Amino acid sequence: MFSFFKKIHPKIESKNKPEIKVSLTSSQIDQIEQSISQLLQQIDYTKDAVTLATLYEKTGLLYCQLDHVDVAIEYLEKSLQHKKSIGEGYKALMNLYNHKRADAAQHGSIDDIDFWMNKMDSMRNIAKQVTVQRD
Repeated sequence: MFSFFKKIHPKIESKNKPEIKVSLTSSQIDQIEQSISQLLQQIDYTKDAVTLATLYEKTGLLYCQLDHVDVAIEYLEKSLQHKKSIGEGYKALMNLYNHKRADAAQHGSIDDIDFWMNKMDSMRNIAKQVTVQRD
């Protein structure tokens, strides 16, 4: 009688296809890990905030490539603490937060959803601050 639960547009579901992850070879992984090691050494000897922000961002992006999500988030957040920007690190961090939020939603964890939504809101505030500074 009522068709509330019928699928009206089956094409909509196909838009939510899972992401295809690119698998890395062992030599690529070794190369990325070596780059991370070099960046960490540079971080230990750097005092300049802008340079530190760049080094943390590069490190976080490399951890993203290795799919080490929590460590990537840590380094990308450190980058933004030293210098607010809306570059590649910002985009990657927003994407990681969104994935964490989606995982929390899938597991039904309301507290975790709120946590990651708040993180995403703080990122939007950074974008506003950076945009205002440019004007």
